[in-house]
Amino acid sequence: MIIDGLPVPSVLLRAVRQGRWVAPDRSFLMYREVFGDDAVVPQFLPLSRMTANRRWLDDMPEDYRGFYLGQPDRQRPPGDVDPDQSLLIGDLGPDQPFALDYRPSLAAPSVIYLSATADWIEVAPNIETLIERLGI
Repeated sequence: MIIDGLPVPSVLLRAVRQGRWVAPDRSFLMYREVFGDDAVVPQFLPLSRMTANRRWLDDMPEDYRGFYLGQPDRQRPPGDVDPDQSLLIGDLGPDQPFALDYRPSLAAPSVIYLSATADWIEVAPNIETLIERLGI
């Protein structure tokens, strides 16, 4: 399956189709361990709501875009997001999205998250690892 020109990994497709791609009800401490932040109202998006970052950025006022795009950061990579090479797959609450980042690999994208410090950080090298760490 392709969404906005980006291939959805088969592991994620399978989790969605099996009804497992839902926000875990476990302790909110688990979210802190995986993402580094607390979850406010976690949502794991259905395929119909997954979208490339460029689509929601296009609707955003220009002065907010810098916050959501971030800046490259070698100490906490990647620091930024490429709106044309990322697919939103969920969020932990307002202004807390997480996405597949296709820059490292079109076949095996990493998972990045817009942390409370307004930096995009890698939370998993691939979707398989994220699913495993979340126990879903």
